[in-house]
Amino acid sequence: MMSNHLCNGTDWLDNEDVACREQRIAQLEWLKGLLPSVEFHTFSGGELSLFLYEESRYCFIYGQYLATIVLGLAFIERTLAAHLYAAGRDDLERANISLLLNEANSTGLITDEEFELLDRLRSTRNPIAHFRQPLDPEGLIRRTVEAETYAYDLIEEDAKVVMEAINHLLGTGLLSPGAG
Repeated sequence: MMSNHLCNGTDWLDNEDVACREQRIAQLEWLKGLLPSVEFHTFSGGELSLFLYEESRYCFIYGQYLATIVLGLAFIERTLAAHLYAAGRDDLERANISLLLNEANSTGLITDEEFELLDRLRSTRNPIAHFRQPLDPEGLIRRTVEAETYAYDLIEEDAKVVMEAINHLLGTGLLSPGAG
């Protein structure tokens, strides 16, 4: 049974605003510090790419780290696909992120270091988006035990790495080729 406090939406939101405001401000300031210095961004992959970008940022600020990881990687995946499509690669229309990363790396769209980072993030995202056995090497339980930390601390750290990767790629011009 829900408490009366949770039944009243206004009270719940007021409590949420008071309890989490300082954390959200800190998240926003951290995220703001990652933004590359450019006059404007354009988004390959159209308006949906912009929505994925904005919602991944919003989720991060509000501490919705699982959503940040999934949406952030969807943004990166969609953008890579759009760049490759624009380069004439119609054959990659429904390619998975592994293939997109390999193609982006082999064509020089991303560096070897960026490939390694994005592939690691893909390995982080996949067990969130797709079922894995409980002790799967890439799964959260196994990673938590090996890192000797709490699951949500690991998820928060993963979300930070996703946001760092997005902002790094924005700074290179990959995710926003019209930046400048």
